[in-house]
Amino acid sequence: MRVFSACMKIMKRRKLTLLVYFFVFAALLLSMIFLGDSSMYGDFTAKRPKYTLINRDGSGAAAEGLAGILEEMGTFVELEDSREAMMDAGFYGAVDCIFVIPKGYGERFWEGDDTVLEMWQWPSSSAGYYLRSAVEQYLSLVRIYQNTGRMSEEEAVQAALSSMERKTEVTVCRYVDGTAVGENIRLFQRFLPYILLLECISGVGMVFTAFRKTEIRMRNLCSPVKPTVFAVGKLLYAFVVGAGMWLLLNLMGGAAVIKELRGLDIRLIRLYLGNSLAAMTVAISVALLCSVFISSENVLHFAANVVALAMSFLSGVFVPLEMMGEGILKVSKLLPVYWYEQNEGRISSMTGFRWKDLQPVYEGILIQIGFAAALFCIYLLVNKYQQQAEESLCTVKTEIEQ
Repeated sequence: MRVFSACMKIMKRRKLTLLVYFFVFAALLLSMIFLGDSSMYGDFTAKRPKYTLINRDGSGAAAEGLAGILEEMGTFVELEDSREAMMDAGFYGAVDCIFVIPKGYGERFWEGDDTVLEMWQWPSSSAGYYLRSAVEQYLSLVRIYQNTGRMSEEEAVQAALSSMERKTEVTVCRYVDGTAVGENIRLFQRFLPYILLLECISGVGMVFTAFRKTEIRMRNLCSPVKPTVFAVGKLLYAFVVGAGMWLLLNLMGGAAVIKELRGLDIRLIRLYLGNSLAAMTVAISVALLCSVFISSENVLHFAANVVALAMSFLSGVFVPLEMMGEGILKVSKLLPVYWYEQNEGRISSMTGFRWKDLQPVYEGILIQIGFAAALFCIYLLVNKYQQQAEESLCTVKTEIEQ
């Protein structure tokens, strides 16, 4: 316990630095919760995208039908007919989609030219793609009715509009007790491993770097404390720091989303806690492994940010995995945070607690624990190698002794 007490004394002396880092990272986590992109957890509520329609062809059956479809499905935003105005509107997000009907569009369309309509949508706007697909569907229907040869231009447009009016009612059903998982809860769980990695690497490394000073290592080699006892004391401190960070972050997050936690099924909360506990063990193992390579406190915080950012970015914390390529996904599966994020998605979308629903979650937790065990074993091997290298220096005889 003497080593553990020494670690706690060092932490108390640097408690101001640790508290500053904790509150900075805690504020960062809260800002991610309330300022993060919650649109990725949307429901089936109908949206009305903002669009602009610039008609340079005048009146016509196809153009009027197109204007009717857009008016029904979106919100019109008037813009000046100039390239600069359209580029500014797209850059500042004033519109999701812009449609330009060029001169002579009606005549060329009925002649079979399907490429005359100019369409542009904001690349990151899913609503823009939705509106564009609706327009393409309308034009395709008009073309189909026209090719029958039995309808005039006006009749083909009216038939296409009638087909587009058909709606499908969507009913969302849940098969678990309590309310649905709120968006802020999902955002908190999504960003939690990033903050855990930062806190654990900083909290553990800040104390362990003190033991890596040359004079301290020499003193420890001469001390009566066995290397095993010394290692156990440091491990105990690392687990206390990890557990304390996990508890504080969950209490802080729970207080921030207390309204959404009310009514949530208690079993979902247990699964969230179990998943975050597995992430905590991974964070402790990563912190221990980093501590054997970092001997300077100046390098510590840089390394903590690099490791935490790299693992989180590649695992879907900041960018959804659906937007990543197959090559990155193959790399992501080699990182423990990837399996945490997969579990977070499964828990949030659970519709029951049967074994087939729980099995993937338990497997994800076990995989994280397996990663933690593997990293811990690597830490033990590297630590033992360094210890043997230091002890071997004591057996080397000088030229005088020989």
